[in-house]
Amino acid sequence: VASSSAVQEVRQAPGTHCPPPVMAEQLARIFGTEEDRVNCPFYFKIGACRNGDQCNRLHNRPTMSQTLLLSHMYPNTPESLALANDEPWDEDMYDRAQQHLEAFYIEVFLELANYGEIEDLVVVDNLSDHMIGNVYVKYYHEEDAERALMKLTGRFYSGKLIQAEYTTVSDFREARCRAFHETRCNRGAYCNFMHIKHIPRAIKRRVVREMYDDHPEYLGQSRAKRDKEKDRKKEKDHKDRDRDRDRDREKDRSRSRPRKEKKEHRDRDDEGGPPARQSSEERRAMIAQWNAEREGSSLVA
Repeated sequence: VASSSAVQEVRQAPGTHCPPPVMAEQLARIFGTEEDRVNCPFYFKIGACRNGDQCNRLHNRPTMSQTLLLSHMYPNTPESLALANDEPWDEDMYDRAQQHLEAFYIEVFLELANYGEIEDLVVVDNLSDHMIGNVYVKYYHEEDAERALMKLTGRFYSGKLIQAEYTTVSDFREARCRAFHETRCNRGAYCNFMHIKHIPRAIKRRVVREMYDDHPEYLGQSRAKRDKEKDRKKEKDHKDRDRDRDRDREKDRSRSRPRKEKKEHRDRDDEGGPPARQSSEERRAMIAQWNAEREGSSLVA
């Protein structure tokens, strides 16, 4: 595949024509990357850009999505700001910040679950103006995200108007900062990729369990389907087991039939039944004996 500059030169050269398949393949390969000089890669990956509306690249706002961005919704405490900014901290400060985060996570998750089945909810730890306090919620179905967007419009949280919008983010693993989650990010809290706040697995399991307890209809169709598949598999296993059992019985019968016939043949011989089949040598010896006896009887006569 040609580079973007080469494709541009071909397009601008007079009297030349770039084949549409090459252009389409090139544009698809570079879309949303640093090579894309038209679309903003940061807005595409994280749904926010530090340049805002002044960015010299396009921000393609989706008209439908499974994921909503709730801008600046999380009210950072002084403790959480200090931790995000790598300032000195102690265990007590960390515990207060974590307790506040977990209480916020549980409250917001269960409230947003009233609009549909949630796949994931993340809160970012970044401190830059366009990302501080951002919350992302991803639903399993687009219609649930649409319902949530309608219901959240005009609502307030912690005294601030909730700013909800569709976002292009579909995979949080692609949007997060790998350095922050694997080792340490050199850019700190002002990195342009997501620094996702840590939520313990126990908390996540708890809110998911409560979501399904409060809204069993989310599991209704999938659970019924799983039960039906389980019953079908169980019935198939029973049929396979019965078929194997019948096959084993037939094999046992086929093995026992020759032994039974051989035993009956032996019993007939013992009871004076027809003699068993003789070999060729035995038959020749018997014929020779008969001829000798016949010749001896004729000489005597």
